Amino acid sequence: MTSSQQGAISAAALADAFARQRAGQEYGALAKLIKAEWAARRAAAIAGGARGDVAARRLARTMAGLIGKLYELASEAAPDAARQTAVFAVGGFGEGRLAPYSDVDLLFLHKFADAERLRGLLDPVLYALWDAGVAVGHSVHTPASAIVFAKSDVIGRTAFLTARPLAGDGDVAADFHRRFDRLRRVTMRPFVAAKLAESRERHQRTAESRFLAEPNVKDGKGGLRDLQTIRWLHRYVWGADPDVQAVGAYAFDPVEVKTLLAAERFLWSVRVHLHDLHGAAAETLSFDVQPAVAERLGYADRPGAHAVERLMKHYFLNAADVGRLTRLFSARLDDVEALRRRKKSTVLPAALLKDEAAGAPNIALVNGRLHFARLEEATPQDLFRYFRALSKRGDLEAHPDALTYIRQHAASVTGPVRRDPVNSRLFIRAVMTAKSPVRLLRVMGETGFLAKALVFFGKIAGRVEYGLYRRYSLDEQVFQMVGELSDALRENAFSGFPLAERVVADAEDIEPFYVALLVQPMRASRQFGETADLERAASRTARRFCADAGAAADVAWVAARPNAMIAVAERRNLSSDETIRGFARALGSMRRLNLLFILSVCYLRVVNDAAWDAWAQRQLQALYEGARAYLDGDARGLAQWTAARSKAGRAAAARRLAGWSPADKRVYLDQTPDDVARSVDPAQLARFAILRRSADRRGAEAAVNVTPAGETIDVMVSAPDRPGLLADLAGVVAETGLSVRTVHAFTSDGGRALDFMTLQAPGEAAGLAAVGTDPESVAALHAALLKVARAPGDGAPRIKSRLGDRRSIFSVPSVVRVDVDTETDHTIVEAEGRDRPGLLYLLCDALADIGVQIRSAHVATYGERAVDAFYLQDAPGYKITHRRRLQSIERRLLNVLGSDDAANGLS
Repeated sequence: MTSSQQGAISAAALADAFARQRAGQEYGALAKLIKAEWAARRAAAIAGGARGDVAARRLARTMAGLIGKLYELASEAAPDAARQTAVFAVGGFGEGRLAPYSDVDLLFLHKFADAERLRGLLDPVLYALWDAGVAVGHSVHTPASAIVFAKSDVIGRTAFLTARPLAGDGDVAADFHRRFDRLRRVTMRPFVAAKLAESRERHQRTAESRFLAEPNVKDGKGGLRDLQTIRWLHRYVWGADPDVQAVGAYAFDPVEVKTLLAAERFLWSVRVHLHDLHGAAAETLSFDVQPAVAERLGYADRPGAHAVERLMKHYFLNAADVGRLTRLFSARLDDVEALRRRKKSTVLPAALLKDEAAGAPNIALVNGRLHFARLEEATPQDLFRYFRALSKRGDLEAHPDALTYIRQHAASVTGPVRRDPVNSRLFIRAVMTAKSPVRLLRVMGETGFLAKALVFFGKIAGRVEYGLYRRYSLDEQVFQMVGELSDALRENAFSGFPLAERVVADAEDIEPFYVALLVQPMRASRQFGETADLERAASRTARRFCADAGAAADVAWVAARPNAMIAVAERRNLSSDETIRGFARALGSMRRLNLLFILSVCYLRVVNDAAWDAWAQRQLQALYEGARAYLDGDARGLAQWTAARSKAGRAAAARRLAGWSPADKRVYLDQTPDDVARSVDPAQLARFAILRRSADRRGAEAAVNVTPAGETIDVMVSAPDRPGLLADLAGVVAETGLSVRTVHAFTSDGGRALDFMTLQAPGEAAGLAAVGTDPESVAALHAALLKVARAPGDGAPRIKSRLGDRRSIFSVPSVVRVDVDTETDHTIVEAEGRDRPGLLYLLCDALADIGVQIRSAHVATYGERAVDAFYLQDAPGYKITHRRRLQSIERRLLNVLGSDDAANGLS
C-alpha cells in the first residue's frame, strides 16, 4: 500500500521528491505527491458519514501539515530567508476549518526590506500547491505593512483577524499579533459597522430571504458566512470566540452557544458533502443534489415527509436559528455601545401605549429596542400585546432578551389562551396593520409563537415541497403572500392588475382576506384527509378572527380549496359556459369568489418567478368576470357576459385592423368562432385575421405565424383539421427543445383547426437564449410547423433535451382524471405527470391512435409537473361516455405518462 493510500505522506518522500525536482530529474514531483495525498485525505475525512465540522477540521490539519512540511523543505534551501519569515493560515483556513475544495489563504510575514529575497523560500511552497490543483491565495507583508494594509482594507483586516501561524520565526508572529491587537482595540466601532453593512449587501446580492428552496449554504442569509461574521465580530470586540465560556457568558448564554455550535455542525456537514458531490467549491444546495446530501446525512423517508423534505426543513430551522442569533448579537453589540455612551431607555411613542386589550401594555424601549417593561410579570397575553406593539413601527427592532423570553414561554399559549377573543383580536390586527408583515411573521415564527397562535404552522415551518415550482419554504410563502396583500392595500396596486386592485379596494371588510391567507396553509400541514374535515378545522380557526360568522364560513370554504380557481383557470376551456357555470355554482357567493381570487393572485405572484405572467392574469380575470356574471345574473347573466366578451374581443381586434374593409372584417372577425373570440387576446386575434386573409389571397390552406415575444414565442396555426394534427405540431416543438407553456386548440364548425401556442425554455430556465430565438432558428421552427400543418408528419420526432433542463431529476406520480359531468358535449380527460421533452406529442399521438378527436386542449406546467387537459369527442362528434372506451383512454395515457422516451421509440 502506498503512502498516499495510507493517507500519511512521509517527510522522507517529500524530501526525495523535492531533491529530484531541484536536481532537474523530474518535473512536478512534489505536486504529484501532494495531489495524491490531498485526494486521499479528502476522501478519508469524509468517509463514513463523518460530521462536516469534524471533516473540515481534519482537512485543515492535513493542509496545515502539508504546508508545514513544504515550508521546512524550502527553508533548508533558503535558510537565511526562513530565519526571518513566518507563514500563517488566514480566512476560513485560519479558523481551523477547510471545506474539500475551498481556497487555501496564506499570509507570509518577513523582516526584510526587499520581499524579493523571499522568492527562493515561497516559490517551492506555492508552486507545489498550485501544480497539485490546490486553490491558494497569498499575500506577503512585513508586520508593519500588514497593519497599514489592514487599516485601509476591511476584508484584509478580517482575514488577518483569524491569522494562525503554521511555521517559521516565532518573533515575527508575535510582533504581528501585538500590532494587530492594538489596531483591533482602536477600530472596533468602524469595523463592526463595516461588517454589518457588508452582511446586508451580501444578503441582497444572494437573495434577501433565507427561505429560498435552493439556498446558498455559504453566503445566503442564515448560512455559514453569517455565523462567521458573528465569530469575527465577537473576536474583534471581546478578543475571543463566542464559545469561549469565560467571555461568551456576556455575549451569549450557554443555551445560545449550544444553538450556535449546532447550526455550525449542520451547515458544515451540508457544505462538506456539497463540495464532495460536485468535486468543486459548490455552495448552492440545488434540487439535483439535495437527495444525495440527504442520504449522506442519514435522512430517510418518514410517513408524510420525504427524506429531502426532512433535510430541507432542518436546513431552514437552522437558518432561522442563525438569523435569530445574528439579531441577538447585533442587539448586544448595540448594548455595549449604549453603555459606552451611557444611553438610556427612551420614552414609548404614544401609539404603542394602546391596543385592543384593557390597561397599559407591559412593554418598554431599552436602548431603542422593544422589550417587556416587567419581564418577571409577563403573562401569555403579554406575548400577543408585544407583537401588536411591534407591528406598529416598521423601524422598531425587537430586543433579543424579549425574543428569548417569548421563545422560552411560547408554550404558555395554550388552547384557551389562543381562543381568547381579545388575544385573537390582538393577533389579527397585528398582522393586518403591520408596517412590515413579512418581518413580523418571521419573528413570530422564529420564536415559536406563531406555531402556538396557529398550531398548524408547526407542521409547515421550514418545509419545502421538493420540486422546481416552489421558490420558498411553505411558511415563508405564506408570509410573502400576506406581504403582497398588505402592499396592495397600502399602495392600491397589484403591479398593473386593475381587477385585483378594485376587488380589494371595494371590499367592505378586508379582514377575511388576511384570515384566508393565514388559514389556507392548513391544507399543506397534511393533518387532514378529506376536504370536509379540513373545512371544519379551518372554520374553527377562522371563527377566532372573523367578527362575522358568515365570513368565517366563507374563509373556511376557500382555505379548504386554495387552488380551486387556479386549477380551473389554467386547465379548463374558459370559452365554455358550462365550465364557468360549474365553477360559480361550487362557489355560491361573491364573497367566496373575491376571497379565492385574491388568494390566487397572491399565490401566483409569490410561488414561482414564471407563474405570474400575462397569460395567467388573462385566465384569472376571465374566470373571475364570468363567475361574477353568473352569480349576479344566473345563466342569463353569464350568457350576456359571454356574448359581450366575444363582441368586445372582435371589436378590440377590429380596431387593430385599420384600413380593412367592412367585408373583410366580417369574413375574418365576425365569422371567427365565439369561443376563439372570447378566449384569445385581441392582439393575437388581429394577427390571426391578418394571417388567414393573407393565406387566402395566396390560396394557401395552411398558415403559420411565429412571433418571438420576450422570453416566450407565440405560435398561431390555421389549417384543415385532421386526426393527429395537434400531435404533429407538438412533435415539432419537442424537436426544437422548447417547452409548451400554454395551448389553446380549437376546431371550427367548418372543420378548420385554430391552434394558439406559447412556447418557452424547458423547465425553469430563464429566457430563451439557450433554445434559439435567432432568425435562423425561428425560420426553421416556422418551416417545420408549416410542413406538418399541410400534411401529416412522417414519423416520430427526434426529441431534444436542453442543458439547464432539470425536470428529469424529479419523480412525479402519473394520474389520469376523467370528467364526464361538467360538459354536455365533451368528455374532459386530464393527464398529469412529469413534464419532459415530447410529452404533449406523446399524449396527443396516443389519443389520435385511439381514434378520438381533440376539440380543445389546455396545458399547464408547474415546474417539473405537467397537467394536460383535453376536451374529447368520438370521431363522429359525440361525447365519449362508454365505460370501456374511457378505460381504454385512461390506460393508454397512463402508459404514456409512466414510460420514458426510449420506451416510446424516441431519440
